[in-house]
Amino acid sequence: MDRGVVIGLDGAAWHLLEPMFEQGAMPRLKALRDKGAWGTLKSTVPTYTPPAWTSAATGVNPGRHGIYGFLQGHAQDAQELVHSGKIKAPTIWEIANGQGARAGIYNLPLTYPPRQLDGWMVSGMMTPGYGEQQRGFVYPSEHEKKILEWAPDYVVDVSANYEQDWRDAALCERALVSIRQREEVLRRLLELDPPEIVFSVLEAPDRLQHVYYRYMDPADDLYGSPEGVGLRPAVLRCFEAMDRVVGLLEDYAGEGGVVVCSDHGFTAWEVSVHLNALLAEWGYLKLKRSATLMQSGAARSLVPVAKRFLPRKLARDAKGRTFAAIDWTRTRAFASPIPQQGIFVNLKGRERHGIVEASQLEELKDELVRRFEALTAPDGRRATDHVWRSEEVFQGAELDGAPDILPVLRDHRFELDDELFHREAFTDLRHLPRGVHHPDGIVIVSGPGVRPGMAISGSVMDVTPTLLYLAGLEVPEGLDGFVLTSAFDQQMLQDRPIKTTAPLSSKQEDEASPYSAEEEAIIEESLRGLGYL
Repeated sequence: MDRGVVIGLDGAAWHLLEPMFEQGAMPRLKALRDKGAWGTLKSTVPTYTPPAWTSAATGVNPGRHGIYGFLQGHAQDAQELVHSGKIKAPTIWEIANGQGARAGIYNLPLTYPPRQLDGWMVSGMMTPGYGEQQRGFVYPSEHEKKILEWAPDYVVDVSANYEQDWRDAALCERALVSIRQREEVLRRLLELDPPEIVFSVLEAPDRLQHVYYRYMDPADDLYGSPEGVGLRPAVLRCFEAMDRVVGLLEDYAGEGGVVVCSDHGFTAWEVSVHLNALLAEWGYLKLKRSATLMQSGAARSLVPVAKRFLPRKLARDAKGRTFAAIDWTRTRAFASPIPQQGIFVNLKGRERHGIVEASQLEELKDELVRRFEALTAPDGRRATDHVWRSEEVFQGAELDGAPDILPVLRDHRFELDDELFHREAFTDLRHLPRGVHHPDGIVIVSGPGVRPGMAISGSVMDVTPTLLYLAGLEVPEGLDGFVLTSAFDQQMLQDRPIKTTAPLSSKQEDEASPYSAEEEAIIEESLRGLGYL
């Protein structure tokens, strides 16, 4: 059995990495790319962290693993934060353990609470105590004690606030401290308890690109601005530090195989699209008459102020209370939570306040698709690239929580939200440097039998089967992802053919939330800072 290592770079995109390679800032990653097969890795629909990394770690689509966003539920429900106990499909560590391989899982989102496994797990994004000293984030617990000795101020995730952090380099300084912690902790863990399979994620690219994207993209108008020129050296230092983690993990793989991947790419955030405003304009969503006063400019101007200055608990509750303004008795469709990037039909028998008959569902979906296909932006140009119907992108037994349609607007530069009380459907954000997710992520496959320089493409669902193959393990039958065979020469595939095994059983039970009310508030505050809530 060989070692197999995943180096996850959350949100990494080639068009942002290439300028850093040219400056000599990431020699280890560039060398890995040059000697490996590499190309584009497509994200999930929706193009967000929870479904994408979970698909990478399971090899299946969200319709089978059941994760669509950071929250379960929507405007009609008491929404609940997702966690590791919500993942219904078998995971890479369960598959590896089932074949006698120990696994080390490091900083993978949605691994809190850490699972018991043969190996170790250090949980990632969605761990409570965001930005504070952590507890209960490692299995086994004795490894947690070691980590807190090696890095007494260990932080699971880098805090970022897209509304404020773009003004200076403070986020870069926080990220740099965290990345150096990652390097130290990973080095010591791999020495202390070396597993055959490693799946690690660095979240820093995503956090930096949400805040500074337009200062990082040479094709953007803000790249050459004084602010961009002034901030880029601090951003670059963070990527240089990440490169040392890449080198550490490549060295650990030795003669084994490496997959470098991102869960999605990035692009500029040009416009916010207020889906509920569109649906109200088209007559699908109705507000209570008493609530229409909130559509005044003065009332709307209070929303960002409330987000920024209200005490955390009040800010957390405020958005949920606004949904009480929807008249559900006359509403046929409404926006999903932001990370799901879609629209729910208010279907009778499925939704708590459903009014649309099942016999009308497909006709209503067709209407909405036509509306979006005809939609124009304020610049007079077509706004919509494509509209996905749920059945086109989700298949499986875990379809509860999937939006009915998922519009893609202006190459993902138009981000959809679920806010109420906007008279206009579009808000222009091009004066700010913010970035948003794009489906084109990165992939590199390096190791025995890999064809250097070979252009490859795949899906995030291909990460788990490719990692298993590199490690000499069997690939469960029936996964939605595949081994990236185009990365390997024919002799390798003949000498070591892909072997399959029976799939593990999916998890049926739905575990209770591990979070206290205070922990939920802290995590939601961090998600709000990234524009996810």
